[in-house]
Amino acid sequence: MHVRLSGLGKSYDGVAWAVRDLDLEIPSGSILGLIGPNGAGKTTALRMMATVLEPSRGTVAFDGVTPDGPEGQQALRRRIGFLGDGNPLYKDLTPREYLRFFGECFRMDPATLRDAIEETLATFALEPKADTPAGELSKGMRQRLLIARCLLHRPDLLILDEPADGLDPRGRSELRRILDGVRSRGATVVVSSHILRELDDLCDRVAILQQGTIVVAGPVGEIIERYEVGRLVFQLRVLSGVEAARAVIARHRALLEAEGELDGLPTLSVQIQASRVGDHASAASPTDPARAAEAAMAELLSDLVAAGVKVVTCNRLRSRLEDVYDRLSDDRVN
Repeated sequence: MHVRLSGLGKSYDGVAWAVRDLDLEIPSGSILGLIGPNGAGKTTALRMMATVLEPSRGTVAFDGVTPDGPEGQQALRRRIGFLGDGNPLYKDLTPREYLRFFGECFRMDPATLRDAIEETLATFALEPKADTPAGELSKGMRQRLLIARCLLHRPDLLILDEPADGLDPRGRSELRRILDGVRSRGATVVVSSHILRELDDLCDRVAILQQGTIVVAGPVGEIIERYEVGRLVFQLRVLSGVEAARAVIARHRALLEAEGELDGLPTLSVQIQASRVGDHASAASPTDPARAAEAAMAELLSDLVAAGVKVVTCNRLRSRLEDVYDRLSDDRVN
């Protein structure tokens, strides 16, 4: 589903604007990350996009059509899956009963609904608790059930407001896999978060909101290029060989940003600048400097091991979207 926001605005009191003048195009089959601090207007924008909140001005068009009247909105809502803030979870219903209730609300025929319930329970690993009252589920399982309800009817547009809240690392990884699957069948996904690394490498488009307005929007690659985000920062945790590590890092012309300690072992934070890696572009797409930086880091790790440095872990500290957001803040956009 193709979505277009034109001059969209919302004021709750007629004076202050929660969001204003939102112009945004979301191509069919894409994943858009809506980014911004708490209070930036993300939830308000998503609720208007999901047709559960009436705009004060402007329009939202779906596949070129703006829904008109109750019947038009009801038909459209059956094509949308929406996880908003404070969604209902009826504690006395089991996951199977909960999904059946919402499937009937979406007017799914009984046979299709029965198969969809079992498939959805399996997809979200809810089968062992399928007949347990929702009030007895863990926070993570309750969140999985809420997301499962949004996907039950195979929507053409999936809108998720902070979907990873309450999920453990494995749940977050599974959510990314599921969203990739939703995109692969041609659906459009809009997902918000204030934790930027949750969206890194998931979204192909991004829109950043500050104080109710969009300050930048477009394909992730173009935005990263526009703001010259060509550096990656890695944290190395080593068992021994810190002195040798410093020498190898200097030889690679990488920047040693900081040294510290984690769980009793020394750490080194290393910045790889893509503009300095040159030849490493052959190991990645020449249009993706971050991949070239990752290739440079892989070579650095190889040399560290050869020099006798015992590297325990190597983690990327900051995402590219975090760098873009930091750059916007430095430019005082907000």
